[in-house]
Amino acid sequence: MTVTAVLLVGGCGTGPRAQAHPPAAAGPRVVTKVVRFARGADRPLPTTLWYASGPDGTGIAAGKHPIVLFSHGLGGLPEQFAPLATTWAQAGYVVAAPAYPHTNGHVEVDAGDIPRQPADAAYVLTKLAGGDLAGHLDGTHVAAVGFSAGGTTTLGLFRKGHSPALRAAVSVAGRRPSTGFAGPAAPMLFLHGDRDPVVEIEAGRAAYAAVPWPKRFVTIHGAGHGQYLNPGDPDYPETSARILAFLREQVPVTR
Repeated sequence: MTVTAVLLVGGCGTGPRAQAHPPAAAGPRVVTKVVRFARGADRPLPTTLWYASGPDGTGIAAGKHPIVLFSHGLGGLPEQFAPLATTWAQAGYVVAAPAYPHTNGHVEVDAGDIPRQPADAAYVLTKLAGGDLAGHLDGTHVAAVGFSAGGTTTLGLFRKGHSPALRAAVSVAGRRPSTGFAGPAAPMLFLHGDRDPVVEIEAGRAAYAAVPWPKRFVTIHGAGHGQYLNPGDPDYPETSARILAFLREQVPVTR
């Protein structure tokens, strides 16, 4: 596959009120909402939620929805990945994407904080379980997805003692975490461009090799660092479809 260089970009839209937006493709309307969590005074975790709306266009659709926990990369923001999140929400998932306190696009990035982010991600899941949407969440079925440093964060969730609710993971251009893989088995999907100049594909393969559970590694030929996550990139449709198919297989939505 051949790709063109397209930067990951996105708007702000991080206000506290829920907003309904027309879907990017055929499907239910999707609500975007930011909730304010914090794991301590120095660890604010504003978390963007995406979910399919109910009949009134603002509330959540009926039923229990599995969760997709998404982690951005260094200098990234949740809203940059709104097209992917919208696709997952239309498929019946509630997507939760925290902006990590020391690596998001509004702060001076501290890459040394990445090992602390899995605990932030787990905290967000705990807070969702007691939040306004709790009655509509299937908190026993969670998939974690992350890009770049967010992929490393995602993999870092699956350490000794991790919740059995974490059923699957997708690492896009991520590295092996500092902690080892342990606890309940969780299938994992790895995607990596073979011309990635930021996280070389060998780093992704090393992470893949360390996983003791069912796994798949997909090489995106000719691709750099995440351009294939941008709508309009030639590899985006296949990449998006591949991730969604994996989510549906490992963490199915029941209506």
